[in-house]
Amino acid sequence: MKRSLLAAAFALCALLTACTDEGGPDAHHVPDPDPSPSGVAPPPQEPLTAPGAEDGHEEVLSEGPHRGDRRFGTIGLPRGELWVAVNCISLSKPVRFEVSLDGVMAFTSKCAGVQVERMGHRLTLDAAERTRVTVTTEESVRWYISVQVPRR
Repeated sequence: MKRSLLAAAFALCALLTACTDEGGPDAHHVPDPDPSPSGVAPPPQEPLTAPGAEDGHEEVLSEGPHRGDRRFGTIGLPRGELWVAVNCISLSKPVRFEVSLDGVMAFTSKCAGVQVERMGHRLTLDAAERTRVTVTTEESVRWYISVQVPRR
């Protein structure tokens, strides 16, 4: 009788072990420690900083960092040279970036991911102007803007 009990216990143990081996119905799935499909991290983004003032110029508007669309109050621009500088970066793909100085000038560019785009536009005004500055872009874009005129 002892032998038959021992054989039954051994068979039961073998049966339980077979059900819990890898691939069996009670097998546990261990997740991959790296859930990214390629295992390659995206390149780091360059730090975004404000544009510097041009030699002999002063800022009449300096804003940022901001994301997405923004409209600023009225600023006065003297007759003569005007410099508009923008530094921007997108969180991913290149994104359209528009700047408008109502009645004075407008320009469009793209802000790319990873690398900061630095753009500047110069203009000469025949007369003093008052204008509002508007930036139009997606929320994924971080940016700074600087409007500069010659020091008086």
